[in-house]
Amino acid sequence: MTTPEDPIPVEAPRERLFGRSPAILWSEAWPVIVMLMAIWLAMLVQSAGELLGAGETIFVLGGLWKPGVYQGLWWTPLTHMFVHMSWGQEWGWLHVVFNSGGLVALGPAIAQRFGRDALGGLLFLVFYLVCGLAGAGAFLLLGADQVLVVGASGAIFGLWGALARLSGPGEAKLAPIFAPSVLRQVGSAVISNLVVLGAAFGYGAVSGGAGGIAWQAHLGGFLAGFLLIQVMPARFHWLKVARPA
Repeated sequence: MTTPEDPIPVEAPRERLFGRSPAILWSEAWPVIVMLMAIWLAMLVQSAGELLGAGETIFVLGGLWKPGVYQGLWWTPLTHMFVHMSWGQEWGWLHVVFNSGGLVALGPAIAQRFGRDALGGLLFLVFYLVCGLAGAGAFLLLGADQVLVVGASGAIFGLWGALARLSGPGEAKLAPIFAPSVLRQVGSAVISNLVVLGAAFGYGAVSGGAGGIAWQAHLGGFLAGFLLIQVMPARFHWLKVARPA
């Protein structure tokens, strides 16, 4: 029974994340900014290390490669998410810029879903890292032994996988796996990988170097996000709004 003093829960109007001031990132999607800052801080540390002649050491100890993991570098499935191509390498700066753009484009909708409080930030961090670890696992299972992988794209594809399941801005209910909107997002992810793979191989052929994309990490991250979002809580702040009786 509800007494006159008890609040009556009501569903507040759903808020769209985009189409508003960029300042919304600080209130609704601040975990995305925190992760973005972590990536760029790691990039600054990496750049400083390279200037000191430790670039190769950073890649060996921070990047993901099968022999390293098998020889005891157990932390690299985590650290590889924060190491990117060197600024000194040709077009290397595009690596961290593209991944940062993907994080800003895909992350806010997921962060908003988990809530804007401290628990929501923790949920976003755990979700992001688990997707990145799933991408690392997929690469260790399917990738080549001699290839070293760096970058946050596995985790970012996890955000894309989760975003594919969202039924609409601010909607707590997820879309069915085989819904047309979900299949379109899956198709877009596949096409994106094919385009990037083609561009990498084309650049390698023209420049005479080697070009490669860790599609295995993209696949593992996407599948992790696609499935994990099903068991993660929807904690939009307006679901808790109440009004006096």
